[in-house]
Amino acid sequence: MAGSGHEDDVVSGLARVTTPTLTTQLMLRGLRNTSMVGLTALDAGNCRFAGPAYTIRYLPLREDLLPQQHLDHPDSLIARAVEEIPAGAVLVLDAGGHCGVGMLGGNLAMRLQVRGIAAAVTDGGMRDIDEIRSLGLAMYMAAPAPPPSFTQLMIADLQCPVSCGGVAVLPGDIVVGDDEGVVVVPRGMASEVAAAGQEQDRVEAYVHRRLARGEPLPGLYPPSEQVLEDYRRWLAAGAPDERDT
Repeated sequence: MAGSGHEDDVVSGLARVTTPTLTTQLMLRGLRNTSMVGLTALDAGNCRFAGPAYTIRYLPLREDLLPQQHLDHPDSLIARAVEEIPAGAVLVLDAGGHCGVGMLGGNLAMRLQVRGIAAAVTDGGMRDIDEIRSLGLAMYMAAPAPPPSFTQLMIADLQCPVSCGGVAVLPGDIVVGDDEGVVVVPRGMASEVAAAGQEQDRVEAYVHRRLARGEPLPGLYPPSEQVLEDYRRWLAAGAPDERDT
């Protein structure tokens, strides 16, 4: 999805929407399973990101295919992935929930960070935790894990539908993360969800200000038609401070 100005605007728009709001907007469009489960931010102070998914699917290791899992093998898919993933993408590694091995280590993370990816997300483990944290690469994972991935897993395919944290992810879907979790927005819905999500967050911030003034909840949240009309007038007045609303 990266490339055109409109697509970049959609991604940046989604990055401004909270993940709870995104799940609400997706639920309104019939999608209920969009938030990854069992993942933790590697660095809680650096976990805000959005970008199109670049996917890698792993399977349990079959030992006769072990040589291809090493970086120096001519058919290494992980080496290919690291060199072809576009800047701004989110690397999604489907580990099948195997959290006892590290899907990436410090050197691969360094290369990905230099290549400008937005983040890496996996339902597996990660190794070289302190080293990766020092790079500033946003990352969600299931757990720290010292052993390398090829002790249990092998790459089956790149840029294919995967499952991560219990959520289906297609290449190009927009993956959004913040300090509450990771949500997957289907590419075809991304533009409308970005616009509607930003509006929902603005309305809820307005409601929050009124709640903070001591107004009762009924009619205010969920906002009634009268409250929405008040909100529109507030916007038209230039969104003055709460003491002036």
